[in-house]
Amino acid sequence: MNDTKRIRLPASKIFVCIASYCDPELPYTLDDCLQSAKHPENLRFGICWQFDSNHPVPIEKFKQDPRFRFIEFPISQSQGGTWARYKAQQFWDGEPYTLQIDSHMKFEPGWDVKLIRMMSTLPSDKPLITANSPVFWYDEQGHLHRDTDKGVPTHKIVNWSQDMGWSIWADYGRPNSHYPARTRILTGNFVFTLGQWNQEVPQDPGHYYWGEEWSLAIRSFTHGYELFLPDEIVVWHMLHRNGSPRRHWEQGQDIVNKKNEIAFERLRMLIFSDEEEEHQKLGKYGLGTVRTKRDYEIFAGMDLQNKKAHPDVFEGINPDPVTIKCKQDWERCITLEEFKNAKRVQGSIV
Repeated sequence: MNDTKRIRLPASKIFVCIASYCDPELPYTLDDCLQSAKHPENLRFGICWQFDSNHPVPIEKFKQDPRFRFIEFPISQSQGGTWARYKAQQFWDGEPYTLQIDSHMKFEPGWDVKLIRMMSTLPSDKPLITANSPVFWYDEQGHLHRDTDKGVPTHKIVNWSQDMGWSIWADYGRPNSHYPARTRILTGNFVFTLGQWNQEVPQDPGHYYWGEEWSLAIRSFTHGYELFLPDEIVVWHMLHRNGSPRRHWEQGQDIVNKKNEIAFERLRMLIFSDEEEEHQKLGKYGLGTVRTKRDYEIFAGMDLQNKKAHPDVFEGINPDPVTIKCKQDWERCITLEEFKNAKRVQGSIV
């Protein structure tokens, strides 16, 4: 890792990549994104719109705006969220920066200049800023609320099990206490990085849901990107108080099972296999050549073959700049169940 190089990029265009599955919040997200930006004229949007003709959403005004580029599919033709993000990425047209978000978000005023400013201060040639965005919601009177208690949340792994194809699941960790702060996990609802990321590390349309973000984190890292938390929250994710939004898995459990089977096999080849032949099968959706998978294990603090990790991974303590610094750190790696059991014992002692 190189802590001496710092990027100095000019204020310029941002490619905003969105996949939306018949989401009625999409027009509100787009309006807020534009209105909250200091330079809305520099925004360019690529949107994969999966629509339900029985439940129309008013997005026509955006289709008349040259800043917006849409590819549209009826929900019967949708192949899932990662596939849709891949489709949206195809609209990248050389913009220096890219922002990947969900279709139900709120923005802080000046979010665009704040993110570009953050990138200019980070010790990396290829910084990637990501976080599990805190939530916003509306109360019964229609007033907007935002969760500020989490600060800039770190990531902690809360699930790592066979029934999820050995993909990890991360949740909010403790509030970050220093900056710059590296993070071992990428969260799909908020990624800000160089525009070339869309081409260098394209979304794998063969993925589905579980494992997508972890796969993308390792692929980005091995392509030379360094993962950082933001120094402030500029994007907020909707808390769905009246039930989850519609998602592709409404297509039926048989389809979900088939999609997961394919996705978990691709995750196995990427992360848990050392066979070069299997890596080659993944093509452009495989590992990069700037760093190795072992480099990621040292950075993240994960013994991938044995499904063990350093306690920092489960506590939400960031790599600084790596998690594994010596042989003793490897010896501290444990399974998630062992970590939980140790916590139970500590709790009973207290």
